[in-house]
Amino acid sequence: MTNITKIFLVLNSGSSSEKFSLYEGEDEVCSLYFEGVEEDGKKKFICTITRADGSEELLDKKWDSLDLAFKEAKAIFEKEGFINEAHPLDGILVRTPAAGTYFSKHHIVDDETFEELEKAKLTYPLHVPGAIRGVKNAREAFPGIPVLTMSDSEGLTRESRKDTLYALPKEIIEEYDLGRFGAHGSSYGYVMGRIKELGLLEKKMVVCHLGSGCSVTGFIDGEPAYTSMGETPLEGLMSSTRTGSIDPTIGALLGEKLGAAEAIKVMNKESGLVAIAGSNDMREIIARAEEGDEDAVLAYNLFIDGVAGKIGEFAAKMGGIDAIVFTATIGERSIPVRSSIIAKLEFMGFKIDDEVKVDKALGFVNAAEEGSKPIYIIPTNEAAYMIKKAGEILDKEEENA
Repeated sequence: MTNITKIFLVLNSGSSSEKFSLYEGEDEVCSLYFEGVEEDGKKKFICTITRADGSEELLDKKWDSLDLAFKEAKAIFEKEGFINEAHPLDGILVRTPAAGTYFSKHHIVDDETFEELEKAKLTYPLHVPGAIRGVKNAREAFPGIPVLTMSDSEGLTRESRKDTLYALPKEIIEEYDLGRFGAHGSSYGYVMGRIKELGLLEKKMVVCHLGSGCSVTGFIDGEPAYTSMGETPLEGLMSSTRTGSIDPTIGALLGEKLGAAEAIKVMNKESGLVAIAGSNDMREIIARAEEGDEDAVLAYNLFIDGVAGKIGEFAAKMGGIDAIVFTATIGERSIPVRSSIIAKLEFMGFKIDDEVKVDKALGFVNAAEEGSKPIYIIPTNEAAYMIKKAGEILDKEEENA
C-alpha cells in the first residue's frame, strides 16, 4: 500500500445525512455522522462522533442546515487533535455513484467535474445532489486541499468486461453515454487485490457483494468479466430497497404516472426487501421467516434465488466457476444467507461449512467443506481501496508538477 501515512477525509453524502471518516493510511481514526431529526416540526441535524476505539458520543449541539456540517466537522477534528498544521489533510475523497464514461474514473475536482455532475443528476437524482453538496462544501471548508470524486465503477471498467453494451440504437447510446458501468467497484477492487495478495486467485471466480445494496461480479484471471449492476445500481439483484431488474415498461409507466424523479425514488428507496417484507434488515427478515411470516419467507426466497441465479448465469457465461467469494455486511455475517445460496449450487461442486468464522489474523476464511471448491469469506474495505487510488493520483500530480 502506497502513501500509508497520508491523511484523507472520506465523505459519504446522502440526501439528508453526511458522514465524515478520517483516515491515517488505512486506519480510520475518527468519524462524524450528521443526520436529520424532527424537532418542533422543523428539521434539525445532530452529530455522533465515533473514535478509533469504537466509543460513540452524541454531541450536545444541533444544526439547522446540513451545509454547516463541514465547518463543524473541521472544528471537531481540529479540537480532537486529528488535523493541525503538523498533520494537515492530504485530500478529501467524495464517493461518487454516477454513471457515464467520465465517472468511470476518479478525478481531482475542477470545473469540468461540476459540469459532469450536473449532467449525471438525470440518472442519479438520489445520489448526485449529495455528491455535489459534498464537493462544494468541502472546497469551501477546506480551501487548498485537493478534493477528489471517487468513482463507484472504476474497479469494474476494464477492457476485460464482456457485458458493457446495451442493445439500443448506437446513436442513443452515444448521445446519452449509456453503458453497463456497474457499481461497488471499490469493494471489488479491494477484494480482488486481497485475493491476489493472499495467493487465492483461481481462473474463474464469482464475488458476491451482499449488503444494503447487492451485486455479483464474475472474474476471469482476476479481471472483471461480468457484473450484475448496469447503468445504475437499480439493474441486477433485488436488495434492501431496490427492485433489481424488472420489466422496463414498468419503469416507463411509473415515470409517466409519478414523474421520472419520483419513479426512480420508488424503485430505489421503497422497493426490494422493504416493499415485500416491510423491513430492509436481513436479520429481522430471517427471524420472522423462521417463525413462519409469509412475507418474510417470500422476501428471503426471492433474495436467495436472485443471488444463486446470477451466480449460475455467470457460470454459464464463463464456462464454470472455480471459487465463490462472499463480502459486505450480509455476505460476511449472515450464515443462513450463505448456506441457502450455496445449497442451490451443490451441483456445481460447492458445499459450505456453517461453523467456520473469519480468521481475524489472516483476514479471510475458506468456508468450504472438505472436497468442495473454495468458498471464501473476505471482509471488504472500500475506503482502503479509494485511499490507495487517491494516493496514486496525488503522487502522480506531484511528480508532474
